[in-house]
Amino acid sequence: MVKIPYPVWLMTLAQALGMVTAPMVVFVGGFLGVALAPSISMATLPIASLVVGSALASMPAALIMQRIGRRRGFIYATILALLASMLAFYSVRHGSFWGLCFSILLLGMHLAFVQQFRFAALEWVKPEQVATTASVVLLGGLVAAWLGPEMVMLGKELFAQTFSGAFVLLAVSHSLLLALLTIMPFAASAHHDQAASRRPLKELLKAPALGAAMASGAVAFGVMSLIMTATPVSMTEILHFPLAQTKTVIQSHIMAMFLPSLITPLLLRWLSIIRLLMLGLAAMVVAISIAILDQGYWGYWWALVCLGLGWNFLFVGGTTLLTQSYRPEDGFRVQAVNEFCVFTSQALTSLMAGWLVFSYGWFAINLLAIPLLMLALAMLARWAMTSARP
Repeated sequence: MVKIPYPVWLMTLAQALGMVTAPMVVFVGGFLGVALAPSISMATLPIASLVVGSALASMPAALIMQRIGRRRGFIYATILALLASMLAFYSVRHGSFWGLCFSILLLGMHLAFVQQFRFAALEWVKPEQVATTASVVLLGGLVAAWLGPEMVMLGKELFAQTFSGAFVLLAVSHSLLLALLTIMPFAASAHHDQAASRRPLKELLKAPALGAAMASGAVAFGVMSLIMTATPVSMTEILHFPLAQTKTVIQSHIMAMFLPSLITPLLLRWLSIIRLLMLGLAAMVVAISIAILDQGYWGYWWALVCLGLGWNFLFVGGTTLLTQSYRPEDGFRVQAVNEFCVFTSQALTSLMAGWLVFSYGWFAINLLAIPLLMLALAMLARWAMTSARP
């Protein structure tokens, strides 16, 4: 059995406290958008703002931590998130749609730093422990998957303005994370890494394995975000499903994203990385097929659960492959580019989701995911053919 260093478990807890923003905003963002947006087609803009913020901060997050260290980088980002939570509360209380979008944009920037917890955890372990450690850290998402929507329900009537209390509870979560960061140990990440590197970034990115890893992560987030962002609006606002059923679908989806982390390392012992990635693509194809064929409650539920499962296989497999595709001295630069690709893909699909679902419907949303899956398949095929050569 692989022994996980105790700092990795602390980072799993930190991941849970930081990641709770995502499921909370995904669940409540569409409803607040419908209530506050000047146009119904802009209803998912608060959710898209979260992803755009993550995309904007994805490269700076890694480079800032390289310069000032992980602890200080995480602390400064969490302080920003705490202030943004209170700004979101104020914006909802006063009916400011653009204030809400801006505050969620800042929360998204914090999420880009939260994603760095998995790389910080990997600095504590040996190469053969990478897959297990990445999966352990992702388990923090299980807590976030349950807690985020529950915070929305608890905060819904906490104050006079509906849903404003959810952001107060989010501020509490960020306060707990800030306290944890002050005592959490971090591995001595080598700040000389980048200075020691002599390989141009352009040369690094030509490696087929690195391209496959980045494509897997970018497509995993892009397809997941496209469908997940549209789901609450499609279910509750267009088809008028009860709010409780929409909450269950979103919670089940996010749990399906993280729960497989319990078995993913075992799968990697039996399967090669490329087979795990292919399983992830297959699960997403199944999700799209179900979504197109059945718009009943169970159709949404099964589609979103399969979507979460596919995301997990692509993300864990892609992260494992990524760490095997660069030298330690190239780590921060490659991580920065990878995060930029991942969150840019997610940002673009999130921005399109609201307009697509209102203009062309649920069917079009799912069809758009197919070219993205084909792109990932092409990059995996390129890597597989290169690896097969003598």
